[in-house]
Amino acid sequence: MAKKKVIFYLIDGARPDILSKLANEGKLPNIKQHLIEEGSYTKGTTCFPSTTGPAYLPYLTGTFPGDHHITGIRWFDKQAYKKKGRWDRNSMRSYCGYEAKYFNDDMDPAFPSLFEDYDDGINLYNMITKGVKEENDVTKEGKTGLYFRAHFYHKHHEVDIAGHQRLMESLDRDSRFTFAVFPSIDWDAHTYHYDDPETTHKAYKIVDDSLGELTAELKRKGEYEDTLIIMASDHGLSSTHSHLDLGNFFSDHKYRVLEYPKILKMRPNLSVFISGNSFASISFLEQIEDHTYESLMDRHREAVMDLVSREAIDFVVTRAAAGGYYIVNQEGKSYIKVHNGDQLSYHPETTDVLRTGEIAGPMDIQASFEATFDTEYPDALWQVHQLMQSHRAGDLVISASTGYDLRDFWEIPEHKGSHGSLHWEHMHVPLLTNQKDHISTPQRTTAVHGVIKNWID
Repeated sequence: MAKKKVIFYLIDGARPDILSKLANEGKLPNIKQHLIEEGSYTKGTTCFPSTTGPAYLPYLTGTFPGDHHITGIRWFDKQAYKKKGRWDRNSMRSYCGYEAKYFNDDMDPAFPSLFEDYDDGINLYNMITKGVKEENDVTKEGKTGLYFRAHFYHKHHEVDIAGHQRLMESLDRDSRFTFAVFPSIDWDAHTYHYDDPETTHKAYKIVDDSLGELTAELKRKGEYEDTLIIMASDHGLSSTHSHLDLGNFFSDHKYRVLEYPKILKMRPNLSVFISGNSFASISFLEQIEDHTYESLMDRHREAVMDLVSREAIDFVVTRAAAGGYYIVNQEGKSYIKVHNGDQLSYHPETTDVLRTGEIAGPMDIQASFEATFDTEYPDALWQVHQLMQSHRAGDLVISASTGYDLRDFWEIPEHKGSHGSLHWEHMHVPLLTNQKDHISTPQRTTAVHGVIKNWID
């Protein structure tokens, strides 16, 4: 019996609507033939925050960021900070720099990665390398230089082209699982626009060319029918025209703000940690306990209500004193109620923040997904729940309005596109396979983990 294998294309930042448009225009012929026509294609939902790194966890571990307490590309742990100080290794993190090496250790060992399940796994550009043998991390050598040129000189496509060559070379290793990240769609969308013909569209075309060459080689070797090719994204993006820098906002309200890269702030009383630039986690440091909506209104009403009134803020999420979560915007608040630990319902109180109407429930994880998938905020109820169960989620979680993001001065180069929020433009992702009926209906990205294991095993 031939060895079953999976080759996973993580096309970072790809939007399903843009992919479909380019395929229908004949600009992605290999994706259209091998995946859309001969395989299966659907939309899925990513996780909250919808940002690179945390959003890889559902694919690789079958679990959400909150399950690992990896609540963003940057996170702050108020409990560790208050007990052990800023120099404790677990007080705060930014995976955007040298601390990316800690990502593997930060993952919960109760949820092993697919590289731990399949120790012959091949990794390309993926920051999650837990379980990857050194010789199988095939883009490790040369990655730093390529990423430097990509970031500061916008030489994005060189990274994907080099990654494709390593991918083709890795086919001779006959590994059961390959996870290949193609980051240029995301980089081009941040730098230019998610639908820019001169840059972002070319990044989609590089992926399409790679798939064509890969498919031809697998067929030549007689391995195509035993290979499940999956192509998916970790998040979408929306165009950004304005920035509300939250660090400056809270400084204007006379808070002493701790944020990256200003982690040496003397006597901070508030932390601001941003992911994808459209998501932020805020912790108020006068107490070690998590704030609820009620205590925030009692102690920090002026700043919170001023924040909510800003056009850049779509809504904020807080814990409720009675359990569950409040979602608050400038018009009022709605309530997500938690029943029996793992069932949810949604109740507009003074306004319908999520624009779904009341969802009485109680709903389990699947019913919650189905009830909200086609709304403006897909899977919002469960995604709020999985995130806010972690103490690292902070006292106040912020989802930015489309067109805005939450970081300005320290974002170099300036972002022209952002993600991280609960809006559909960030939450919906394409899910494609070359084999029919494996991912043919809308799914959370966590479900893909089981599809991979069922195919290989």
